[in-house]
Amino acid sequence: MASPVTLMIRPDLSGACDLVIRSAGNGRGRLALDVTTATMLLVQLGSNRRADSTDALPNDIALLPAQSGGILARRGWPGDCVLPQDQRMGSRLWLLERGKADEETRINAIGYAAEAVAPVEAWRDISLQKGAVWRAPGQLQVTVTDGTVSISTGVSTQ
Repeated sequence: MASPVTLMIRPDLSGACDLVIRSAGNGRGRLALDVTTATMLLVQLGSNRRADSTDALPNDIALLPAQSGGILARRGWPGDCVLPQDQRMGSRLWLLERGKADEETRINAIGYAAEAVAPVEAWRDISLQKGAVWRAPGQLQVTVTDGTVSISTGVSTQ
């Protein structure tokens, strides 16, 4: 009986790396290390951050009080409850789901993207470019770039 194989990953000098499998032909792959910000940015932009208590939720109806919608209405990662208030996972881009297709929504999207990737900038000591453009009516594309990596996510508004 063969003994189990243990794979240990040692990060590079910056303390950051991802394990990836690169194609080597014949349906096989080789392990490689990815030291870019891609995974961190994907997690931050692709996850829902918990809404602040002052945020209007997309399903709330204007002028009707007390519409919390239960404990899950504010979304977010449950582990955020054990982190300091300034350390949250994900982005609040989901709050724009019922936003108008206007300049204010586009500016809010850039702000939410900046808020989401701020921990990545601080940890990696880099500056990221953030932008948002309307691709079609009701379709906003938010992009974050660090020079070598560009991550985009879409936001559908009504």
